[in-house]
Amino acid sequence: MVHDLEELQLGRLNIRCHNVPGHTKGSMVYEVSNTEAPEVAPALFTGDAIFCGGCGALFECSAMVMHAAFQVLLSRLRKDAFLFPGHEYTEMLLQMACRREQYNEKALEKLLRARQLRAQQKPTIPSTLEEELSYNPYLRASPHELLLLTQCQPCVE
Repeated sequence: MVHDLEELQLGRLNIRCHNVPGHTKGSMVYEVSNTEAPEVAPALFTGDAIFCGGCGALFECSAMVMHAAFQVLLSRLRKDAFLFPGHEYTEMLLQMACRREQYNEKALEKLLRARQLRAQQKPTIPSTLEEELSYNPYLRASPHELLLLTQCQPCVE
């Protein structure tokens, strides 16, 4: 078991562990960086905590807990970090994001690109944290907005 902010070394890779309760109490995001090339953007392996365009369903925590965890996580990470979620739900989640924010051009652009990629049987992943902040409503929501978003979200495990 790893703990929040614990760091592991694997050759030239540094793996920093971030506890992000929300989907589950023990949800983690792993930030992997190259110690020999610190200028290279890190990779974020987010599991079910954060998806491209959304987040995992709240099974064990409240929206308030998830919001606080997202705020802490966002304050720690580089915005150019690459996001690798545990599932390919991008198209479905971006459809929901576009319905919620009908004037969000970034969300619509990303949805159209995701549809093109999926039609070619290609992955839509990765995105960057900076991209996610432009179209992922869960990462930009206030605590009250996050509560409303998670009440009407589909069960995305």
